[in-house]
Amino acid sequence: MTANIKNYKTMKYAEFTIDNNKIEFLNSIFGKETVVVNGEKVSKKFSVTGAEHHFTIKSNHFILKSNYELFKVKKLKIELLKNDEIIDSKSVDMNSKQRFVWMAFGALIGYGLVRYL
Repeated sequence: MTANIKNYKTMKYAEFTIDNNKIEFLNSIFGKETVVVNGEKVSKKFSVTGAEHHFTIKSNHFILKSNYELFKVKKLKIELLKNDEIIDSKSVDMNSKQRFVWMAFGALIGYGLVRYL
């Protein structure tokens, strides 16, 4: 966990070191993704199935892509691109609490739709 991120529900899922720059990908149990470069937040998005985070380091354009394979292998695939070329990728297991929250959310939506219709 990064000291600059105060939310205790946020977990670090990946860390990359590129040209002496530390790039961290964090995700909360409610789907708030955050990208931190050298201790500073550079991107924050809400996502259920994944997102693209764009940021720049020393005039190089980076994209960090997250893709949650919800119904396949239940893993989070993270790709880091530098100037449109993949330079690193990781596949990590999702936190069981996060999976539970999203399954409960899906069940509530399904129940609400059935009751409404």
